[in-house]
Formats: sequence, structure tokens, C-alpha cells
Amino acid sequence: MVLVAVFLHDALALALGWAIARATRLPEASTKAMTFKVGIRNAGLGLLLVFTYFDGLGGMALVAAWWGIWDIIAGLALAQWWGLRSRTKVEVAAGG
Repeated sequence: MVLVAVFLHDALALALGWAIARATRLPEASTKAMTFKVGIRNAGLGLLLVFTYFDGLGGMALVAAWWGIWDIIAGLALAQWWGLRSRTKVEVAAGG
């Protein structure tokens, strides 16, 4: 259940960052930066808060740790997809 909640929250945050950037007509590079800024949160801060204010409650620490791992996976996947998409645009523009 936690895995699904983290996945959905991340997907929603990435989509929200992208939508806000597009709605404000930011350039493509700024849109990508805004997507990551809104979509990828600081899992380290989450772990710090868990250990500082919740006595390291095991379940909360696992959620924060999974969140950090998933942020890396989602961020790398999105960056890879954008990179492939950009390469395809360049090849099409170059005629080959």
C-alpha cells in the first residue's frame, strides 16, 4: 500500500510541476527544471524529521527511505525519457 501511495504521489507531483510550467509558458529547459523541483522532494529531510520528532518510528522511516529511492528511480527514468525524446527531435530535424 505504501509503495502505491508513494508512486501515485510522485506521479501527481511531477505532473503538477510540468503542468504549472507549461501553463505559465516557460521555456522547455525551465519546464524540465520546474517538473523536477516540484516532483522530487527531499527524502533526507523526511528522514531527519522522522528521527527528530517521531523517535525513529520504524514504519515512518521506511516510508521516507522508500520515497528517496523512488525519487531517484522516477527522476532518472524521466530524464532518460526526455533525453531520448530530445535526441529523436534532433535526428528528425537533421533529416536522418
